[in-house]
Amino acid sequence: MARIPLGCEPVIGSLVPSKKRDYRVTNRLQEGKRPLYAVVFNFIDSRYFNVFATVGGNRVTVYQCLEGGVIAVLQSYVDEDKDESFYTVTWACNRDGSPFVVAGGINGIIRVIDAGHEKIDKSFVGHGDSVNEIRTQPLKPSLVVSASKDESVRLWNVHTGVCILIFAGAGGHRNEVLSVDFHPSDMYRIASCGMDNTVKIWSMKEFWPSVEKSFTWTDLPSKFPTKYVQFPVRDYYLLFLF
Repeated sequence: MARIPLGCEPVIGSLVPSKKRDYRVTNRLQEGKRPLYAVVFNFIDSRYFNVFATVGGNRVTVYQCLEGGVIAVLQSYVDEDKDESFYTVTWACNRDGSPFVVAGGINGIIRVIDAGHEKIDKSFVGHGDSVNEIRTQPLKPSLVVSASKDESVRLWNVHTGVCILIFAGAGGHRNEVLSVDFHPSDMYRIASCGMDNTVKIWSMKEFWPSVEKSFTWTDLPSKFPTKYVQFPVRDYYLLFLF
């Protein structure tokens, strides 16, 4: 009998539907005729737990879930470039706690939208190709990380607008980066994966003084001394055998 490693046991279930329905559809929305690539609730601020954002085409839309399954459109932003196609969206917040919606896509430009004042607050330019994913640091929600087709991961501060760190180089990804995320409790750790069949674990601990410096930066964002993180602390290579 073949041994199955712990945690790899097959899951046995039934294809017969349960008589008891554990959920029900309360509403259905349709935004135009373009695909919607991302939807995310605001987990940053408990005041807005019932608010979510979607992206598709050159549009970012903010909704609120109301009682009785009703969904209200709160805000909608249309990018000035009609050829923009947003792939990813996340929530962040300014130092004063005001909610930000952060979106990126095919143009490689990250838009930081001040949802409280209904305006574009900042635009991050740095990636050389499309932005595939953006995630927020849960312990410091003014920090966001982006993954790009340009084979890099970048750390940004939405409060000051600076690019703090670039994860790329000798030990970086060798193809486009598809996904990235922060560790939920270790604020120094980031994981990324991509088309090169690798998962990379990065540490910001050595570069944390730069992160702290980003919160008090008052000069132009372009003058911030961005650091390169060239080597992950761990690499996982995924092999597919057919």
